Amino acid sequence: MFFVSLVLLALCSVALAGDFVADNRIKVFLYGFPSFFSEVAVDVYNNTCLGLGNNLIDGHVQSILVGGPNVDAVLSRSDCWYCMFYDNYGCSGTDDMTLTIPAGVNNLASAGWGARIHSISCINEAA
Repeated sequence: MFFVSLVLLALCSVALAGDFVADNRIKVFLYGFPSFFSEVAVDVYNNTCLGLGNNLIDGHVQSILVGGPNVDAVLSRSDCWYCMFYDNYGCSGTDDMTLTIPAGVNNLASAGWGARIHSISCINEAA
């Protein structure tokens, strides 16, 4: 089901990755279950913490795309952004409280993180 959702998203979207990535911010797409009904796109600014406490998808994130609305856009990125996801609202904690996604695409169930995301921090190593 997850793969079908990603394929449909890739076919339906015509936006380029460059529209979602800047030097000081990156757009992160968060998908709940089912993905067609629970999609939220948030702007995460360089080296800042974005808590999801006031967001309806808080604690319901099942998959993530960083820097683009579809897999093709994410994989075509050539920037130095990576994002860390936390199971708390303060973007802090030990390694078991943090999930780092350098490539930009992740199904959280495969990482054992199924609905634990409560905050995001992204870093542009080129800035």
